[in-house]
Amino acid sequence: MRSFVSGLATLIAIVAIIVALPSLWVKERVIDPEGFATTASTMAENSKIQSYMADEIVNQVVTASNGLVPALIAKPIATRYTASAQFRSDFVDIASQEHAWLFNEATPEQRGKPMQLDLTNMVNRVIASTGLSVKVPGPITVDITRGAGDGLEAGRYHHVGSQLTLIAYVSLIVAVVAALLALAIGRRRGTVLAWLGVGAVASAAISWGLAILFAHRAKQEVSATDGGARQVAEVTIDGVVNDLTHVALIVGAVGLGVAVVGVVVRLAFRF
Repeated sequence: MRSFVSGLATLIAIVAIIVALPSLWVKERVIDPEGFATTASTMAENSKIQSYMADEIVNQVVTASNGLVPALIAKPIATRYTASAQFRSDFVDIASQEHAWLFNEATPEQRGKPMQLDLTNMVNRVIASTGLSVKVPGPITVDITRGAGDGLEAGRYHHVGSQLTLIAYVSLIVAVVAALLALAIGRRRGTVLAWLGVGAVASAAISWGLAILFAHRAKQEVSATDGGARQVAEVTIDGVVNDLTHVALIVGAVGLGVAVVGVVVRLAFRF
């Protein structure tokens, strides 16, 4: 009976581990606003994102200043700005606007409208760098999507985000409890430990596969955005997927180590 219960608990733990890794990663790095902001901060150092944002800021500066700041003057200033630490902070604010649009519950005013980004702070920083004592009150907004039906409507991932968060927490609790139970009552704890390690390796492999599927799906979702914004979104998606791949490799390596330890314990100590 002990062997049966231990085996069942081990199987449950393996399944829970496989579910927990990708769901916890999505919860921490995509759904959680602070985790998403951390990812965005890293992406702000990408040259493609800096180039696109510099061009967009220049367009808005010329318009907002009523031509007082021509593009020839604004462009080098905007380029220096997008390479600065201040830009990284401002870019996080921009990314947070996108995150709130997609993951917060949509308000009646947002339904059917395109996603907009408020570039007021960025534009005013560049204008101030020219020496002009002009401050645009704003908001200076840029449409990122075309509106309803483009796949990125307000609140698009609100319910999905809540469900994945619940799955992440439940799977983690189940994995820990089931693993401890299996180790506590198992007659061959080395074998149990080895199987738990195999579960971690399987979870890493599946997470790697899901990362590829996520990248493909996410790029389809942003296909309705304008050219430059789409490039920024795709760079961000690639960065996020690379992070999941990195995490999966670490978990896979740890799982392999646990499996080896389990086998050694079983063979050496018959435990």
